[in-house]
Formats: sequence, structure tokens, C-alpha cells
Amino acid sequence: MLTELMKADLESGAIPEGVDLLVSKILEKHDQGSIRAILFYGSCRRNLEPGEGLVDLLVVTHRYRDFHGTGPGALANWLLPPNVYFLQTESARGIYRCKYAVVSWPAFKNRTRRGRDGYFWARFTQPCRIGWARDEQTRMEIARARSEAARRFTGKAASLLPGRWTPELFWSQALAASYRCELRPEPPESAARLVERDSAFYQAMTPLALSGHEWVDMEPSNQGSDTGQDVVSRPGALRHTASRLDWAARRVWGKTLNLARLFKAAGTFTNGIDYLVWKVERHSGVRIEPTDTMRRYPRLAAWGLAWKMWRMGAFR
Repeated sequence: MLTELMKADLESGAIPEGVDLLVSKILEKHDQGSIRAILFYGSCRRNLEPGEGLVDLLVVTHRYRDFHGTGPGALANWLLPPNVYFLQTESARGIYRCKYAVVSWPAFKNRTRRGRDGYFWARFTQPCRIGWARDEQTRMEIARARSEAARRFTGKAASLLPGRWTPELFWSQALAASYRCELRPEPPESAARLVERDSAFYQAMTPLALSGHEWVDMEPSNQGSDTGQDVVSRPGALRHTASRLDWAARRVWGKTLNLARLFKAAGTFTNGIDYLVWKVERHSGVRIEPTDTMRRYPRLAAWGLAWKMWRMGAFR
């Protein structure tokens, strides 16, 4: 049932014009035979206007070598997935821009079901759509991977959050915990707003994702839940303590990987140093004006820039 719900979410509604154009351009730019699927997720999924925002896309490829060839891009993506690239296209309505991450199918499948880093299993538990898929089997496989992500995320969150929660509040707290594992600027209430926008999805997913976790269940609500049921988590003192330690380690590990991915993107983005400076300023408020030399040699400049920003308190 959870897989069917995830597949229905993937296929819920038409893809906006701008996303369709960006997906087409990716398929033209790269060998289409190397691509299994393209997923559309993130904040622009709810509101997309020309010239505003940066669309988030995930390109799932068969193998890194199929997509990148035998150059350093394939090695970098294998060592620290995903590689992230910038793309823009124009239409009669205006300019659309995206950043598209590239990950192999084996990496996507493995990282949605295991690993301390929540980059994949936290993101793809959340609503997203298929921008393009090779065939029906691929759609079903993506849905299965997302259902594994939901089960993992639910288990990790429930062991951290003992007590009784409405589904909406449970997911608000779970997403907020995942945000603290990344370099993110969102205020605490942003997770609650995100859940509210897709409340029907989270309400339907919750009891399905909980199955298999013996320390958490759904019980009749005494908090006014819209579903008539609450999430009740009883992880026990030992499991809860272990979970708190696990999430503390995840915050350190996740932020480290997030930072490494960000600096890796400085060499794959058009105007990558400017993207890096903008991204760090957006997260921390700290800005260093990049020089022309930094722009010419982004891979070399990124690490010196990182040292300066660290000394200015950009990475907390």
C-alpha cells in the first residue's frame, strides 16, 4: 500500500511548463539512454514563476560512467553523490533555472534505505513528482525506493520523539530534525508550513510507514487530529538515548557532507563561485565578494574561500 501511495504521489498532476522545458533540455544535453528517471521536488513544486526560484531536479542514471564518461565527474559522483549542475532555458513566459543533481540507480536505492546521512531518505519521503521516466517499471521502482525511505525516516524520527503526536506535528518535528542536519536557513516554523501544504499526503502515509516499527503505533486521537488517530511512540529509555546520540552524530556528519557537496558544486555550476557565495550567505548571513581569479579557477578557489568563511563564522 505504501508503494502505491508513493507512486500515486509521483504521478499527481501535470508537470509545470517550466519544469517540462528544463527536463527536455537535460534529455537533449545528455545521452538519454543513460538516464532512468528525472524527479521534480523542492519548494518550486508548489509555486513556479519564470525568473523566480531555482527548480530542484534529480537525474537518476544507470551508472555514473554512462552519464559522465570516464572523466573525474564519474569518480567525484561515486565518492560523494550527488554531483550538482546548473541549467536554464527560456520560453515565451520567461527564463526558468534549475539545479539538477545526478545519482546512479544503485546509489539512490541504497541511500534511501540506509546510511546515517539523510540527504536521500529525508528528501524523498517528502512529496515529489516524476518529470520523466524510462518506463512503467522504473516508476514502480522509484516508488518502492521512496517507500523504503519513508519507513527509515519514520523509524529514525519515532525513536527520537517519544510521546503522543498528531501526524502533522510528528512530521513537523521529524522534518525540523532533518533540517538541523544540513546547512539550512529555515526557521523552526517552516517544517510545519511544509507539512500543512501537503497534509493529506502525510496523513495517508503515516500509518503505512509506521508498520514494522514495534515501538510506535497509531491510536485513537485525544488531540483533535484530523485523521482521528495520533502517532504514539514508546521507544524505551535505551532506544531513545541511542537515537539522540545517533541524531547528534548525524548533525555533524550531515553538515560535513553538505558542505563538501556545496564546494564540489562550485566546480560544476556555471558561475559556481558566485553560487557558493550566495548559498553560504543565504545560510549564514556571511558574504565574501569573489574575485575574478576565484571565478576563473573555482575548484582551487573554493577551499581558500571556505577557510575565510569559516573564520568569519559562516559554518556553524
